[in-house]
Amino acid sequence: MYQSKQKSYGIIAVIYYCTYFGGLFLAGILYQKGITFGMDMIYCSLFAVGVLIALIKDRNIDNLGFGKEKLRMNLIISLMIVVITFVVIWIFSDLAFHKLLQQMLYYLFYIAAIEEILFRGLIQNYLFGFKLNKYVIFIIGALLFSFMHIPFQMVVHNNVSLHYLAEALPNLIETFIAHFVFCLIAYKRKDITISIAVHYAYDFLGVII
Repeated sequence: MYQSKQKSYGIIAVIYYCTYFGGLFLAGILYQKGITFGMDMIYCSLFAVGVLIALIKDRNIDNLGFGKEKLRMNLIISLMIVVITFVVIWIFSDLAFHKLLQQMLYYLFYIAAIEEILFRGLIQNYLFGFKLNKYVIFIIGALLFSFMHIPFQMVVHNNVSLHYLAEALPNLIETFIAHFVFCLIAYKRKDITISIAVHYAYDFLGVII
């Protein structure tokens, strides 16, 4: 995880991020018009393209954030986080069990897993194509992750302006810090499995409770 690479990797990361950013802007427009299936198609297509980039460029999934060195323990810890989070929410939430289960799967796979694979995996790994200190690269990745949340929300709230950016600043700072924490977890554990679980817990707890 997070090893120095050729400059072409960094260039690919920037191009892919710009494509992803534009795709989310378009997804926001579709969502605002009530075309949710179009939004989902764009989101899933962007994910598929990211995975395809890694498979073509690397011919493996290592740079998507999946390592083997500590995988067994990482999976055990991740499963514990997922289960404990679900139980806590089940105790305090008024939602029916099957609804909670649907929400769990949504936040675990559709949100946390996809964002971790693309941002803590693909983009953050590929940014190491730029010969910079690893913490500087983590900061760049955190900035990219924070601003990734802007285009969709701007369009959905019908407020494409600098004023919206000012209003969203506390959220952006929180997201920036979250990315940095998720990166450090992935860096220390040499895998994004635990960061997926922590991301899921962070989002799920924040919305449900």
